Amino acid sequence: MSEKADAVTRFSVSDRGEHWVQMVSFVVLAITGLVQRYDGAWVSERLISAMSGIEVVRDIHRVFATLLMVAVVYHFGSAFYRKYVLGRPRSMIPGAADFRAFAGSVKYLFGRAEKPPAQGRFTWEEKVEYWSFVWGTVVMVVTGFLLWNPIATTKILPGQWVPTAKVVHGGEATLAVLAIIVWHTYHVHFAHLNKSMFSGKMSRGEMAEYHSIELASIEANEYPLPLPEERRRRLKRYVPAYGFMSVLLLALVYLFVTFEDTAIETVEPPEQVQAFAPVETLPPGGATTTVAPATTTSTTAAPTDGSTTTSVVVAGDTWDGSVAALFDPGCTGCHGTGLQSGGLDLSTYQAALAGGNGGAGIVPGDATGSAIVLKMESGSHPSLLSDDEVALLRVWIDAGAAEG
Repeated sequence: MSEKADAVTRFSVSDRGEHWVQMVSFVVLAITGLVQRYDGAWVSERLISAMSGIEVVRDIHRVFATLLMVAVVYHFGSAFYRKYVLGRPRSMIPGAADFRAFAGSVKYLFGRAEKPPAQGRFTWEEKVEYWSFVWGTVVMVVTGFLLWNPIATTKILPGQWVPTAKVVHGGEATLAVLAIIVWHTYHVHFAHLNKSMFSGKMSRGEMAEYHSIELASIEANEYPLPLPEERRRRLKRYVPAYGFMSVLLLALVYLFVTFEDTAIETVEPPEQVQAFAPVETLPPGGATTTVAPATTTSTTAAPTDGSTTTSVVVAGDTWDGSVAALFDPGCTGCHGTGLQSGGLDLSTYQAALAGGNGGAGIVPGDATGSAIVLKMESGSHPSLLSDDEVALLRVWIDAGAAEG
């Protein structure tokens, strides 16, 4: 009998399709996520450049994050279908047999047993990997929501939740990538080259070695498929139940990607009042001339508590006088002493001058060459400064960017 004819079907087309979607999504998310977490590394800089910049990288990351969430919704329906309609056993739920199999594997690795333990449809190693993926997905979705919707998050939770979510999101992503490289690669590609998730089949010899309990169940026909009439009856209940659940979950996914209010509304600017102190000069003709120095007034974005903050910046003002207040606390939450996103710290004058990964933050006398101004005017940053405030920042920088 040929090996192909002797093969046992393990995974359906649906199962393999899920695996492909999750595999591609995971790889793309890992690449686009790690280059943001380690953006200072030379390989990250090259990959970001190859993908046309950091904003494109973020867009790709969000697209595949959405795809992965949709795949999870499909997975719920697939698992529900196998259990309820087809009557398959809960083969992925850990049980006492898995703990015994774990102990048997340890004995085998240390030479205390002649052969590995007999296991069912999924080994304890595969269950550990599956539930780790489930746990990791939950953590990534929750922290990803906080990072995707930072303004909405800080309306409900303290501002520290956003940088905390960034640390947890990046740490879980790194752990997941290492787990795939070490655990999954070893068990699936080195310890035993398992091609069943791509072909859908496994030879009886492999089944007898790695899934002997499942092979025995198949040969004994312990879990026959329900009769056609019974399957149709179950299907009539399954379709509306899963239809309702999928609509609800997809609505949550839609809410996830559209929840953010990406711009803070600003209040109407106050009436412009020209304030001046008359300065009398005596030109050669003897006439008296009065010079009124102009003062520019702007209103900042309304804080989350509904109050209004007004800042006044003039060409002769200083960082300590009014300019630092433009950045604190709206910008220093992500660019402060506790967290320097993109390498930028706006909590002190010297740190703002130094800038971050985008170059010098403030170039005295040259607003056009200042990275902070360029970033604010690019429209690619969730800016908390209004157009008037950016204009005032330009005035201060072009006037020499005095510290105090």
